[in-house]
Amino acid sequence: MPEDAVKKFIRAATSRLNLGVVGAAATAAAALQSWPVVALGGAAYTALVAWDFVSGKKDKAETIPGAATLHDASMQRFANAIGSANVERETVLRDTSDEVKANLALTLASAAELEARAGKLVRRGDELARYLATVNPHAVAKSVADLTQRVSQTPDAEARAHYESARIARVQHYEAIQELALAKERIEATLLSIAATLDGLAPKVVRMRTLDAAAMDALSGNLKSELDTMNVEIESFEEALASLTRPPSKV
Repeated sequence: MPEDAVKKFIRAATSRLNLGVVGAAATAAAALQSWPVVALGGAAYTALVAWDFVSGKKDKAETIPGAATLHDASMQRFANAIGSANVERETVLRDTSDEVKANLALTLASAAELEARAGKLVRRGDELARYLATVNPHAVAKSVADLTQRVSQTPDAEARAHYESARIARVQHYEAIQELALAKERIEATLLSIAATLDGLAPKVVRMRTLDAAAMDALSGNLKSELDTMNVEIESFEEALASLTRPPSKV
């Protein structure tokens, strides 16, 4: 393993949160005399170390961009909202016991993955907004209508064939613009869902502080399941976005 990678692994393995997971598991195991608790804590610790090691190597493109770097107002709002949710969650976690953090370990990893996906969507949404701001779909639609009329009124077969070819190209142009506009709207809807989900994590963490172990496990499991489901859905959406062709040339 390269030296830089070794250093990142050591930082991940010795972080306060990750070691807290082991400590909490050991304390609980001693009190309950339960080896399964130790195993659960070990699994959570392993997952956290792996996540920290991987996230430590994440490209900047996977983080939430600053609002000032974005062109589109809606993307700016989403970046601010998700960033604020992250700050609130980190603030709450600083005042949360190691036992609760250990229970939340895998949930927090899923939340971090969701934030990384949100960062990609914000950038893609801003890219689409920049392009859509430069085109006039009404002008393209008018061009389609004009060419359709020429095709129907031109008696010369060769000229009519050229008009028809141009009309088909303009129709495809218009459909591509509409497809990109729809993709932008879907990105906005997805980011709205992500922002609402991440914003609700902090109060749920606070709620977990008041629960007994069984109720805490149930809530943590539900949270992770919710985040994992959303990550899978967004991954499918990302694949659909990747299938889009480059924006067509302007009119």
